[in-house]
Amino acid sequence: MDEILVIDIGNTSVHWAVAKGNTLANRGDVPRTELLAALPDLLATTSGPVSWCSVVPAAGEALAKALSTAIRPAWQLTCDDTPGLPISYPHPEQIGQDRLANAIGAQLLVDAPAVVIDMGTATTFDLVTEQQGYIGGIIAPGIATMTEYLHEKTALLPRLDTTDLDLAPRIGRSTVEAMNVGCARGYPGMIRALLVGVREEYAALGERDPTVLLTGGAARGFLREALSEYRAEPDLTLLGLAEAQRRRN
Repeated sequence: MDEILVIDIGNTSVHWAVAKGNTLANRGDVPRTELLAALPDLLATTSGPVSWCSVVPAAGEALAKALSTAIRPAWQLTCDDTPGLPISYPHPEQIGQDRLANAIGAQLLVDAPAVVIDMGTATTFDLVTEQQGYIGGIIAPGIATMTEYLHEKTALLPRLDTTDLDLAPRIGRSTVEAMNVGCARGYPGMIRALLVGVREEYAALGERDPTVLLTGGAARGFLREALSEYRAEPDLTLLGLAEAQRRRN
């Protein structure tokens, strides 16, 4: 299989690319509400099959209907069909499809055991073991959620732009600096603290220490430096979708 069109439907944006092996090309992003209008252009990028996932059921149904008329194979990753990824989680229907794609992407790049930390609106940890496959995860606030909450729930604290956060100050000498320290240093601290418990769980299961992968939009920003001891793979979801499609053939 040469090329695969991979589409990841998120809550606000849709990420897409053409995958060839472990390389992505012709990538792009569109607002979720504009996906169907953009679909003809996306399909024109390759004649290969389509592999996709969605965390918005209505958007997923709309895309499935639109793709039903396309003259090419199109497949949606769901908890009922995760090629090569066993699921030991008691409620697989509750796992976001993007998180399943991340788990398959982790298998592809580093094998198991692995932990995928997706740093978006929420921060999700997905645990992939060697013996039981996908076993569960953690959901915590995202960096943008932290900054927005401080602004929205207080009268005097300003809104911070997460792209302006940096690790330089250790204490704040202004309100904005103090908020910067709390978020820029506090968020990575939360990640590391949660990983302590995750590693203890792997050890209790008799698993090796897992490889930690960072993904999501935040993996491209200052957090890539703040969490530099871990491997950043911003395109893990799309790579996982392509690998899942390959495994089906």
